Amino acid sequence: MKVVLSPELEELVNGKVRLGLYPTPEAVVEDALHLLREKDQTEARMEELLQEAEDSGPGTAMTEEDWEDIRRQVRERSAERRS
Repeated sequence: MKVVLSPELEELVNGKVRLGLYPTPEAVVEDALHLLREKDQTEARMEELLQEAEDSGPGTAMTEEDWEDIRRQVRERSAERRS
């Protein structure tokens, strides 16, 4: 497959190779495509979560108890990471 890039994108790719960040222009494009795939997957997951939230019914106001539960969970996770 051959791909024609704009002069600006071609310079970006070649600059990454010149800096030694990638061994070849193909490696730059391959990495960019992997990132594009990750972005697409992230966007799809966000759409799923948004639909799930919408399907779950109307929202409710957060209470002080809700916030305290969140704080407790954060403290527990933080303690687990430190041990």
